[in-house]
Amino acid sequence: MPSLKPIDFADIFGTTVDLLPEACTKLIAENNWRYRVLEGADRDGVVLDLLSRIENRRLTFVENEDKSRWEKGWGENLEAFKASGGQLDALLPKYMRPGLPVRLYGEFVQPEDPNFESNWYTVYRTWFVGRYLAGFPHIFEFGSGSGFNVAYLAQQFPEARIVGLDWAMPSVEIVEALRTVHGLNTVGRQFDFFHPDASLDIPEGSAIFTVGALEQTGTQWGAFLDFILSKKPKCCFHIEPIHEWYDPQNSLVDYTAWKAHEVRNFWRGFPPRIIELEKAGRARILKTKRINFGSLVIEGYSQLIWQPL
Repeated sequence: MPSLKPIDFADIFGTTVDLLPEACTKLIAENNWRYRVLEGADRDGVVLDLLSRIENRRLTFVENEDKSRWEKGWGENLEAFKASGGQLDALLPKYMRPGLPVRLYGEFVQPEDPNFESNWYTVYRTWFVGRYLAGFPHIFEFGSGSGFNVAYLAQQFPEARIVGLDWAMPSVEIVEALRTVHGLNTVGRQFDFFHPDASLDIPEGSAIFTVGALEQTGTQWGAFLDFILSKKPKCCFHIEPIHEWYDPQNSLVDYTAWKAHEVRNFWRGFPPRIIELEKAGRARILKTKRINFGSLVIEGYSQLIWQPL
């Protein structure tokens, strides 16, 4: 049975083994990365089920700036956080569902460990945050959701001010509680991607960070991009599913994700716009990397790193 090795993690992340920090190699050694590539009837069953869900719109999708689903979802995390006495494990997002097949190198695979995806993300976040977000005095996570990443950032960089922004109030309450309950240097604030608050101060030298948040803006990300360009943070880091990087003409696995993006009205058009801005001298692209790993439905972890000029 194949298994992910450190060299596979490095390749997927877009780095080399020697640049994986000890914390990552330790996490890799501690977990089970064995998996089975789905073939034949098993693969067909996954594909057919996904296509059926897509065609019958049995997937969640972005709809008319409706935040009720997020109020409910992050509200559940908030209640779990309170009930546990402030345990940070209660902030694990519920969209990381255990036991399901995942996408890996253009195939569907069935991991042996039901927590394969969440464990993989722990390694990925450890590497990404240490590699790219160290040294910023202010880090703004837009679409901070359950506060899972805000808590981690605040623990890793206690001297930095970590601002968690979300349009759902339970998310704001979680980030505020991280400060009052755990003494972390966090600030929660409400923010709407579709109607950005121009009064929000982004100090010079700040970093902007998103993880699976811009996916919810569909094609209506223009106001947020204009906001970023006007505030001129030092750098923007996006870990998101990127519609344009699939190959639906040559890969059935990619086609299912590409089609799911279309039906769910997920993030589209943003990366090409950043390329246009770079040509116009208004942005600089520092890194683009398709991450050949994802959940059952989409690849949600690709990297776009850029600077407004």
